[in-house]
Amino acid sequence: MLVGMPPPQTPPDRPLPPELSPATSHGYNCRCVARHFGLDPAPYGEVPACSLSENKYRKLLMEAAKVQDQAKRLAALRNVDGAHRKYARMREIARKLDRTDLDLAAVSDLAHVCYSAGDLRNARQCAEAVLQVFKVSTAAIVHFGQYAEVRMIEGSREVAERVLISLATEEGDVAEARELIAGQRRRAAFRKEAGPEQYPPELLDVHGSDEMELRIFDVRVQIAAGDLAGARAALEEIMAALEAMAEIDEVRERAIQQQAMARAERARIRHAGGEDADARADLLRLSAQHAGAPVAAKADIGLAEARALAGDFPGAVAVIVAARDELAAAGLTGDVAEASHALGCLLLMAGEVGQARDQFEHAKTIRTANGDVPGLRLVDTALARCAAAEGDWATADDYATRARESARASGDWSDYLHTDFVAATIGFARGEDLRALLDLVLPLTLAAAEYRFEFSSPPARTAWAREIAAPTMGLALALLAQLKEPRLAAELIERTCAVGAYTGVEGPSLDLTGTLPSLEVLPSTEDDRLPLAALGSVTSSLPLRLAPPPALRWSPSSPMELDRWHRLATERYRLTRLAAETVETWPAAQPGRETFLLRFADAGHTFLTWRTTEDLDTVHTHPLDFALVGTARQYLDAASPTPHESESVADAVRRSLSEDAFGSLAGEQRLARVLALNLLPADLVERLRSAAAGGNRPLLRVQPSPSLAGVPWGLLALPDRRADHVLDSKIGTCFDSDERVLDIADVSLLAPAGIPRRPPAADGPPVYLLDPRIPGQSAFGDLGSVLGKQDATSPLIRHLDARLAGGPVLPAAARGLDLVRRTDTDRRLLTSLLSEPCSRLVFVGHVSRVRDEYGAQTALHLSCSADLPGTAEPIGSHRPYTAADLALSEVDTMPARVALIGCASASDYGLAEPFGVLLAAVAAGAGLVAATVWALPTSAAVPDADPMAELVIAVDTALAGEDPVSELNAWQRSRLARWRENPEPAASPVFWAPLTCLDATDDGKTWVR
Repeated sequence: MLVGMPPPQTPPDRPLPPELSPATSHGYNCRCVARHFGLDPAPYGEVPACSLSENKYRKLLMEAAKVQDQAKRLAALRNVDGAHRKYARMREIARKLDRTDLDLAAVSDLAHVCYSAGDLRNARQCAEAVLQVFKVSTAAIVHFGQYAEVRMIEGSREVAERVLISLATEEGDVAEARELIAGQRRRAAFRKEAGPEQYPPELLDVHGSDEMELRIFDVRVQIAAGDLAGARAALEEIMAALEAMAEIDEVRERAIQQQAMARAERARIRHAGGEDADARADLLRLSAQHAGAPVAAKADIGLAEARALAGDFPGAVAVIVAARDELAAAGLTGDVAEASHALGCLLLMAGEVGQARDQFEHAKTIRTANGDVPGLRLVDTALARCAAAEGDWATADDYATRARESARASGDWSDYLHTDFVAATIGFARGEDLRALLDLVLPLTLAAAEYRFEFSSPPARTAWAREIAAPTMGLALALLAQLKEPRLAAELIERTCAVGAYTGVEGPSLDLTGTLPSLEVLPSTEDDRLPLAALGSVTSSLPLRLAPPPALRWSPSSPMELDRWHRLATERYRLTRLAAETVETWPAAQPGRETFLLRFADAGHTFLTWRTTEDLDTVHTHPLDFALVGTARQYLDAASPTPHESESVADAVRRSLSEDAFGSLAGEQRLARVLALNLLPADLVERLRSAAAGGNRPLLRVQPSPSLAGVPWGLLALPDRRADHVLDSKIGTCFDSDERVLDIADVSLLAPAGIPRRPPAADGPPVYLLDPRIPGQSAFGDLGSVLGKQDATSPLIRHLDARLAGGPVLPAAARGLDLVRRTDTDRRLLTSLLSEPCSRLVFVGHVSRVRDEYGAQTALHLSCSADLPGTAEPIGSHRPYTAADLALSEVDTMPARVALIGCASASDYGLAEPFGVLLAAVAAGAGLVAATVWALPTSAAVPDADPMAELVIAVDTALAGEDPVSELNAWQRSRLARWRENPEPAASPVFWAPLTCLDATDDGKTWVR
């Protein structure tokens, strides 16, 4: 009796295909079928299955199913050794039964197990063997007419191909990976179309688990291709979908496994982007959810570095060793290598070079055996660092060169950047042929700076700039300093400072007049509109992308020398080519008045470049030691009224008005001197004094770095000589007088050159948004009144009455009091007012950063209720109006002059990507914006005085004048004189010194990206 698979109904009608004759197995008892039809069995051969009784056959078949189930469970638990043993038994049974489908199932699963264990060599061999046998089995199926049986081996091919997808992705073969994924999707569509009559449920992907896995593979391919933005967005969608799938009993276990895969990928992206805190959050969740499993052990390894940096080095080492033991017991050799590598990195960080090398060599042995090429690149760079630490430059060069060549061959841009950076640091430390090293370092620095724009997530861009771009820039600037190349250093700083605006939105997509938008970033409802509840949380996925700097020009007579290295970076790292049109990096010079251009950039130390409009081609660059900048910030933070963490507003104001801060002339003068000694180089002070001596007051225009965003530049004292050391009891000996920058120069902020500018609104009445009432907020609460109780006799109201007497204002009002504490001053009214001609916008109220990650979440607090659409989470019954709202709204034109009088409204510069409300106004057309660099105390801080009203009147008066910058600086000089004569609290610089102007009126750039 023929046992096993049902025989075909008719004998073969064609000769034996040549690919079957050498095969050791045809599958499905096909060799027995030859005898069944009276064919000569010699060419087909006979196997033990032909002699099995039906009972024995069924018994072995049941054992095979049981063993396969046990093997899958062991594999899911990452018990590699146990899974290997079970799959070996399954293959043994398959051979006895002559069941190629069972053998293919075992080998395809083994391919997956080997891959998960890091055994890439055997993973590839198993996967490729499955595909080869699949071809042979398909030929046998066709020969014997058993077409239905192809469905039984289809799943094994899919599993094997997914292993090959992963291998192709790791090796940088993006095209191969994409082709394999596309093939899987085509076959899945075919099976679904054929339906359950043709294919079993497990091949129809009823719940979408297979497609979800393919989507995770898509993410890995996107990462390998350098599309981190797309990968990040896709992962968020995948994780949301998996949350729902985990509720379905049939696929819960697989969904949980896929959730772990997705979370691990997101942690990897976050870590690559410098988002260490968020990456740790993902790893902590993996560790907690999968405690006792290898997934948790791997997560613990990823968390060990943070533990070491927090000071618990022995604890970090113990965690890695324990995790490595768990992974070794499970047979996960690839993860064991990863653990040894992580341990080596900790030891190298601690200066234990020899022990670190031993760990790296252990990882290398495993990765070599596993054929793990990407892992070997990491080992080579680590061993290069070890050799460099011991001064063995030749060995370090060998390792670094091998790693670079491997990365170049793989096409993995992140590995390419990393290996080049290691080679560059070794070359710089060695100190040989620094000029040749420039061709490596400068393109690398430009690429690292511009890859941040591949992230759609602003926090990721911010972290990348801090953790990855900044170290490469620091290396480049150190190299340029040794080579005495101040011009290239200055150009690098100016290019870093040029970026600023968001792009990627082809047209306004957020209607803030009350109509709900239809953003494509979230699933739409039936009427293709987003529900209001969703709008409060879309900021992280807004279609806003920070634009890379445009092509720049250094001066009218000189292009950027850096362009040569940008061309190299474009060729080497696939950067976007610079546009043909260039943007000037300097403003127009004012006749007879020297303008100083200062730009600061943070890259480990803080770097300053300065030049003047009278001599644009002569540049000065200075590194400001991070310790000096830190000291300056420490003093400024102690004096500033901006609240510290867990500090109330009232306590912050009291601290700021204390004797050691802005409460006394001596305390304030000491602060001004400390800031000057730490931040103003001697050559700049000398040139400022020289320019002022000519009779025309120079103009100092500053683009601060994030670390210096809160500095009141006009208040800084002018030393007569540099001190050998900065802070001691003799600090006063560096100054022969109390001369300040404000005494000899006017000061304004300099806008980033890369901000696209629209033309301003047509001239018309002024617009006043004064102390809006915020829904749900008491007048005396945190978002209460900033102007306090006003009446017809108040100075500000008299000023507004005078404005009304001189002509119309917006919104229409009969008296000054009608412009203050309105309840209708929301985003709809703002949109309506700015759609009309207007000369200036004066906002006085609360400004805050509703989230800390990036400028798009800097917000004005208008009278907006929570039910109005916007990108910020509501605060009770109020929704803040963010820079993202402005960028995405119908408000596409600002008046030429704008005042944003609120707490730290100029805080854009304190962020790695400074596109908050300040620069959003500039992008919308404002040529000049008055703002403040720290939190403004309200007039309640000083009874019987109204310094807030004085400031608002001064700003409005200046914005209505011919030269607002000069007028505001003149007003501040008058305040400084009053403070010197009578240093009482109401005259303190805490009220008037933070005021600054961002002046872009003479930059000559009205362009839209």
